[in-house]
Amino acid sequence: MEITDLLYQAISDYQEKRILSDIAQGGSSDVIRTIFSHCVPNLDKVGGNTPETRGTLAEGLTHYMLTVALISSQRKTTLGTTDIDIAIPDARTLSSSPEDAVIICFSKTDQIQTIMEQVDKLKKIQPKSANVWIVADKPIPLDAKVYSLDGDQFTFANIINDLISFLSNKKQSKLKIFRI
Repeated sequence: MEITDLLYQAISDYQEKRILSDIAQGGSSDVIRTIFSHCVPNLDKVGGNTPETRGTLAEGLTHYMLTVALISSQRKTTLGTTDIDIAIPDARTLSSSPEDAVIICFSKTDQIQTIMEQVDKLKKIQPKSANVWIVADKPIPLDAKVYSLDGDQFTFANIINDLISFLSNKKQSKLKIFRI
């Protein structure tokens, strides 16, 4: 069984129409929390419940939620020599107007030094620290916005609501969210 199989089974159990309705009503946090917590107990079947598998699950769930909510994003791209997991809305906006773009990085390690190095690289292309979002296994102090996958401090659940809030303050029409 693969992580994507676990994820799509949890999504199917939750039901896509209900997901859309919940997102439209500001309940994306509940959707993310429910789907993620449904998958975590089964991660041992796909290689263990490690920072890497939880990070991969979070990345897959984020891709799905961005797609369902029709939030413009560019995934798995490179700007200069820096790899980017997700750029909202895209790398071109990140280059021309970094204040109007967010970078999301899924840190698939618990090594704080490695995560800090990732953040330093990202800040070379996104100088605004508030627009560098790191999804990490545990809450860690960084000069970036950190979303934790830790069960007790599961702030990752807020990522879509935070993106919606971020994008609602932008005047460019390409940053508008169409489905919700």
